[in-house]
Amino acid sequence: MLNFKPSITMKKYLVLISVVLISYTVKAQFTFGIDGGLSIPSSNYGASASTTYNSGGTVSGYAKIGSCYDAFAGFKFLPLIGVMAQYGVNNNSYDVGKFNTSGGTSTVSVSGGDKIASYLVGPYLSIKLANIKLEAKLLGGIVSSNYPTITENSTTNGTYNSVVNSFKTGNNFGYCAGAKIKFMVAGILGIGVGVDYLASDATFKGVTNTSYNSQTVDNNYKMSVGIFQATLGASLDF
Repeated sequence: MLNFKPSITMKKYLVLISVVLISYTVKAQFTFGIDGGLSIPSSNYGASASTTYNSGGTVSGYAKIGSCYDAFAGFKFLPLIGVMAQYGVNNNSYDVGKFNTSGGTSTVSVSGGDKIASYLVGPYLSIKLANIKLEAKLLGGIVSSNYPTITENSTTNGTYNSVVNSFKTGNNFGYCAGAKIKFMVAGILGIGVGVDYLASDATFKGVTNTSYNSQTVDNNYKMSVGIFQATLGASLDF
């Protein structure tokens, strides 16, 4: 008697073939695309309230209007409803000038900028009207918050002091709600105009190094993240 045992590679192909066959049977539709546009910060992320880095607690992002982009893939298994996965990045520079004019006793310099990355999945709705598609999504997942390295410089009674505040990436739950109008311009090619709102309550750790006494302090920080996105993109819809 032959004892046939399929290999791991063969199992992967069988699973892939099964998915394709099921998708064909239920007439599933797929969408793949990229978007890019404006990133408009809000909440603590876009605030410029006075911030003391060497004691932890709530911090402001001092984030300027920046840019965003995302890549997405959707699988619609019902006439109107499907599942979408999305990876996105928001890049916002830190407003050094605003911090330095906020009335504090020190001035700052910055290495890097504010960056928010998101890894999201969830349901989406797609309604087709002639050559136009109306889409809406509500995705949830991991939002990664990266805060720039902040160097504070001050002089007290003739003594110069430098404090370097560095931060680790914070990974927290977040969500994205959005809507898009997509114009099917050529067969499977669509051009979409969309608006999204990305939100998360970020928590992360930081280290403060003080030059005059060589002191190192570990701190915990939090920052509510809110970002409005206005995007233009392209997709392939099968």
